Amino acid sequence: MTPKKQFILDENVLILAQTGTNDRGEPDATCSNLVNSIIRICHTIVIDVALYGLYLHQLNQRRHQPSSIGTPMLPVLVSATRVGGKYDGFARPSASPFEGEETIPQGSQDDVPVSVRLAVETGATLITTDRPLREHLLSSDIQTRYNLDVVSPQEALDLL
Repeated sequence: MTPKKQFILDENVLILAQTGTNDRGEPDATCSNLVNSIIRICHTIVIDVALYGLYLHQLNQRRHQPSSIGTPMLPVLVSATRVGGKYDGFARPSASPFEGEETIPQGSQDDVPVSVRLAVETGATLITTDRPLREHLLSSDIQTRYNLDVVSPQEALDLL
């Protein structure tokens, strides 16, 4: 039996899952398949108050509505909360600042208060389409210092 893994989904992963596109705007079901596979296989999606608020804000925007190959993500997340072990919670308070976060270059600072803090706090694998964020976490030594796994959606699918 494969050990259970914990994942943090950057909001862009959920947007792409819902719209059925990739980060270039082309039709692509990778992110949708990823989210559905994580839940189906019973891995855990880690969410805190700040990240859930970001999900709600982004997924309810008109430009992020489901396409023919996308999947409405809010119902998927809500249904995951009804099955034990598939999520680690909406009631979790927002993650706290961590030592060294100021060393992350300015271009990626908007991701720090939400997904990066939560990854540092929980040790969950961060899935993001944000290549500059991945490079910044590596170059600032945060990824190494906190033993973070930061992967693309395709790399995450390969982990499953």
